[in-house]
Amino acid sequence: MSDVLDLYDHEVEEILGLQLRLNDRARFRRHNYDDFDREIRESYAEIGFTVEVNWYEFEAGGQKQEGAMPEVTVTGRTDPGHVFDKDRQVHEVTSNVLGIPGEDGVIKTDPDTLKNFMEGNGHDHGHGHSH
Repeated sequence: MSDVLDLYDHEVEEILGLQLRLNDRARFRRHNYDDFDREIRESYAEIGFTVEVNWYEFEAGGQKQEGAMPEVTVTGRTDPGHVFDKDRQVHEVTSNVLGIPGEDGVIKTDPDTLKNFMEGNGHDHGHGHSH
């Protein structure tokens, strides 16, 4: 298994929006699976991603049923030279690109986690120790 792909918040938003549009199409139409599979792959490629599409079949009362939406896994980027910019992601998180309520303008860290981090990095904020 490969590592999870680093995504910017704006890309997460694009992927979720695309998934909703494709789900709507799947819900209201019968599909030629090959055509819909190609549409899914092309739609993701347009926003810069490669995907794996898994179609699952199921039966009800012994009859093969039309599947709803396949499982789509983002596997990579269409640009092989892409380098993830962690500073850009920090900016997108602090700018609350995803519009998460109550998360405007800050990356929250609870005091205990921050304290443990500082102590673990050789920053002793206690009183002097004599040996």
